[in-house]
Amino acid sequence: MTTAFQDVSVQQVREYMTRHGENEYLLIDVRQPGEYARGHIPGAILIPLGELPGRLRELPVDRDIFVYCHSGKRSKGAAIFIGSRPYVAGTVFNIHGGIHAWDGNLLPFFPAVTVFDSDGSDGEILHKAMELERGAERFYAALGQRYGDAPWSGTLTVLAESEVAHARIVYGFWTEMQTDPPEFAELYGNLAGTLVEGGLSIEALLTSLEEGQPHPCRAVLEMALTVEYAAYDLYRSMAHRFLGTAMEAAFNAIAEAEKVHMLLAARALGQCSDS
Repeated sequence: MTTAFQDVSVQQVREYMTRHGENEYLLIDVRQPGEYARGHIPGAILIPLGELPGRLRELPVDRDIFVYCHSGKRSKGAAIFIGSRPYVAGTVFNIHGGIHAWDGNLLPFFPAVTVFDSDGSDGEILHKAMELERGAERFYAALGQRYGDAPWSGTLTVLAESEVAHARIVYGFWTEMQTDPPEFAELYGNLAGTLVEGGLSIEALLTSLEEGQPHPCRAVLEMALTVEYAAYDLYRSMAHRFLGTAMEAAFNAIAEAEKVHMLLAARALGQCSDS
């Protein structure tokens, strides 16, 4: 009798995510909603253990699936249950030690999927995604103006430029749904962009960064990293919402691109000095 799942360490999970595309796996949190809201791994989809039997249709049989809980006990049961399905081509992994063993970034809130109109058309949803990318660009541009003399401000410029590139990715999917779409520059230039992907307003984020902070490099780049993790989390959740459709591919493509931002912000943060 073969084992229905494999135990993996958090380091093995990170290595896997680095080597594989967003359309190759799902990361499932089987804890309760309150636990998830207090802190979850970016990109994790919440499916509490008690709801799992009724939501198996959300788990594709052709992808690898990683499950975790607090310490690994609940997720082991979930992994056995998921792996026992017929016709499973992917591998089911139980993250050993659960979130207790995870020593990376956690997000203390639910993905901001409410920024999208769930009743809107696919084109309207992608249009909103471009607005969020525009908001992130404006956020980084504002930070660049405030801290333009700092030696680390170049990272903010790169992040702002990357948001435009991400918006172009969304634009490519959006134009496939339009009969006579405007040029990207015209459309993008007219977007208000008042929110970033985490659902927070630019104004609120900038206000929270008080002037005269003793270590502005760390404060700014930690915020940037949080924004990027929230963006990744949001787009992974949206991809799961549109599982099996062209929209899933669109949101997975955006999530894939967000990894670049996460890496840029993390590397720049590592170069900050506390002096």
